[in-house]
Amino acid sequence: MYIKKIYDNNVGPIKDALITFPFNSDGTPKPVIIVGENGSGKSTLLSNIVDAFYEIAGVAFSNARQPNENEGYQYYKAISNAQIHLGEPYQVSYIEFADEKEKLDSISYIFKSGTIDFEEYRDNGRVILNDNLRWELSDNYKSVDISKHSAESVFSRDVLCYFSPDRYEKPDWMGDRYYNLSDYEHPSVKIKWANRLDTPIGVKNVTPSTLQWLLDVIVDSRCDITKKENSFNIAHVDIGELLALGIARANVETIMGNILGTEIYFGLNNRSTNASRFCIKNKKDDTIVVPTLDALSTGQSALFNLFATIVRYADVKNINNSLRLEDISGIVIIDEIELHLHSNLQRKVLPQLITLFPKVQFVISTHSPLFLLGMDEYLGSDKYEIYQMPDAKMITSESFSEFQKAYAYFEESNFHERKIREAIDKHQRKPLIVTEGATDWKHLKAAYKHLIENPDCGDWLRKIEFDFLEYEPENGKGDAPIRLKMGESHLRTLCKQSSFIPQSRKLIFIADRDVSEAVRELNSPDGNFKEWGNNVFSFCLPIPEHRTETPAICIEHYYTDEEIKTPIDLGDGIVRRLFIGNEFDKAGFSVRKEDDYFCEDKNACGEKSIAIIDGSNHKKVIHPREEINYALPKMQFAEKTLSGEGKFATFDFSKFIPLFEIIRDILAE
Repeated sequence: MYIKKIYDNNVGPIKDALITFPFNSDGTPKPVIIVGENGSGKSTLLSNIVDAFYEIAGVAFSNARQPNENEGYQYYKAISNAQIHLGEPYQVSYIEFADEKEKLDSISYIFKSGTIDFEEYRDNGRVILNDNLRWELSDNYKSVDISKHSAESVFSRDVLCYFSPDRYEKPDWMGDRYYNLSDYEHPSVKIKWANRLDTPIGVKNVTPSTLQWLLDVIVDSRCDITKKENSFNIAHVDIGELLALGIARANVETIMGNILGTEIYFGLNNRSTNASRFCIKNKKDDTIVVPTLDALSTGQSALFNLFATIVRYADVKNINNSLRLEDISGIVIIDEIELHLHSNLQRKVLPQLITLFPKVQFVISTHSPLFLLGMDEYLGSDKYEIYQMPDAKMITSESFSEFQKAYAYFEESNFHERKIREAIDKHQRKPLIVTEGATDWKHLKAAYKHLIENPDCGDWLRKIEFDFLEYEPENGKGDAPIRLKMGESHLRTLCKQSSFIPQSRKLIFIADRDVSEAVRELNSPDGNFKEWGNNVFSFCLPIPEHRTETPAICIEHYYTDEEIKTPIDLGDGIVRRLFIGNEFDKAGFSVRKEDDYFCEDKNACGEKSIAIIDGSNHKKVIHPREEINYALPKMQFAEKTLSGEGKFATFDFSKFIPLFEIIRDILAE
């Protein structure tokens, strides 16, 4: 089954967008790339395709759609008038599929809310609607016209799956029960149930499933060897079957080889070792390329999981599918394909991997000019198509608006990195601590000033010498000798780059713990510091005892909630403070009604959120019908903490001791 056409009308930011999907002369689908600025409707368009997958699957499989608590089932994409394009009375999304195997020229999906007459809409000429999709004037409506037999056939044969961006918050249109679904077990260790879909449409957290399946593939490609007199013989297996299953393994190794840039094979570490079961070896000389799969970078692991999942899904449907990648068919939706990927993976590796699956219809959103350059280089500009949202205008890679932005960003980044390097080079004597964000070093400096007077740690703390890289935000106010932009990604990049060349003194990079990528890269596996070589070290904030249940912390979480909420008058007669996400419900309203606050940053709100909500980045905490922002900027909180004024003089800094112990251990290396 392939997509033939999609038409979105008044759907969110999309006013009128029609895409007729392209095919090569041999009938294979061309990849379709969706581009556009944030908020232009890329994810909205993809979500409608994914919703169609769930509706088609729901015709045949009892577990495809998630049940409501009372009765019926919950839509993947809720029908809501709130999504209608501003000022319009209705929205309609129409998708037309075709399935040559089932000899179906048209399988239609429709999603409609608001008020529009069926005949009037059908007469507009943009799409041809059959009577099976007829709706009432003002009804919210969703339907697919496909039989149970055809739906079963599609999902038993084709790979249909969706790789979403790694977001902390689910979209407001997504049904709650489609979020954080538990992974399925690998088919080799579970009983297949009739009328149940065993390849989830939404793909997330698949590493354990991929590893289990990979182990199955390797085991299937091995054989028993027996010794008889002076010869060795292959036993207990059919040679032809063994050779075929070896092809399946070689195909998966081809995917990994493309990612690593060399011909490899998967080896197995002895079960008695403490390492991962897998290692990756060079085919030419048997040297170890990667000692364990855990040693892959985040980007390499993400890319392997993505394309290995396509093969795994096809393999679950029919084990012969893993023997010929070029025969795997289906539709794969990937939102923000460049996520976590280094430029080389975007430009060279991604297009190579896509070409391994000529019968898969890839529908991909991206912000990456490098990925499009790679598609031009490896496929040719006539072998894929680019559509720019919100109007789905077909463009060439050269006219992609992100190209000029990317070039400007490249120039800015080079200038920014030179500024950071110059700032670091000014500190040539003592070990230097570089923190994420311009407030973190102020909290550490305040803690140091208090803790050297603490009898539990003051003696050893006075004996260790180091400097902080003291800088202010790049766009901050007032005069400052050093102004830098140092977010989590900048810190990680600088740490890596610094480790490439010998350093005259130790550099210690300290990051918050609220970004999983930083924890993975900057911490060691044992949770302590990581030694990069060339006098470069890094770690993420150790978790204080009072935050063990909510470990995704930033430095303000070293204080108690009461201390975080310390009120401050900045001189204008308005009392401001920091807020915590769990003070608000998901709609942004205060949990304590007597507080009567409203938080504009709804993504940071909710019962389980410990996000620090401050008055920066144009986010506000206001009283209804007022425009005063009662949220305090983090910088003001940090400066008051460092100066020790008023209530800030009584703050408990003991939670910082484990952090300084790690610094002490690094300096003792």
